[in-house]
Amino acid sequence: MEKNKTGKYFKYAIGEIVLVVIGILIALSINNWNTNKIEKGVELTMLKEMTVALKGDISGIESQLKYLDNLNRSVVKLVLIQNEPSYPNDSLIYHFNIARRGGIGFSVNSSPYESLKSSGLNKISNAQLRNNITNLYEIKLKSVDFWINDHILRVLNKRQDLVNEIFEKKITTDSISEVNIEYLINHDILYKNPKSNEFLALSSSYIPLAKWKLKGAISVMKTQLEEIEKELRK
Repeated sequence: MEKNKTGKYFKYAIGEIVLVVIGILIALSINNWNTNKIEKGVELTMLKEMTVALKGDISGIESQLKYLDNLNRSVVKLVLIQNEPSYPNDSLIYHFNIARRGGIGFSVNSSPYESLKSSGLNKISNAQLRNNITNLYEIKLKSVDFWINDHILRVLNKRQDLVNEIFEKKITTDSISEVNIEYLINHDILYKNPKSNEFLALSSSYIPLAKWKLKGAISVMKTQLEEIEKELRK
């Protein structure tokens, strides 16, 4: 009888252990499911933030391209009216100031990417997508940044030095805190100076490169945006 009781208790104990193990496995499974759900939610949030940033950057760069087109029209106009001494002086000054002030800069909203990088790029579960995003921000966009904010900036600084050398300035003030700088300009001053052609050349030389680099940036950003949106639709 004792042996029979022992056998029953042993079977009961084994059953209890099995139930405990099953309970633990279920708990672990639920915990893993919750963890995966949370991680997926974080991933989707980061990708959505990146799409918003990319769309904003693309829109901003497209506006810069339109600005460069307007700038180029004014520079071309200054070249064309070189042989038109009767061209209205106020219009000449208008195009001159656009050419003189014309410039370009490159900046993107990399905050979502930097946030992702600091929290761990492995939060992006798609390895190919993760590599492409890294390549976009660490290589492709940094290359555009170098050409525009370093190379072209040197051209613009040289042009500004030339403007300060060629043209006299008139300084006025509208109030105690606001100072206006007006360059004294007319047809003779602009075109009879031997360095005028250099000014016109510097005012236009960087535009084709800037447009090419900006269009390239838009292309790679749109490609990346499409890839992220495809991932979000899964």
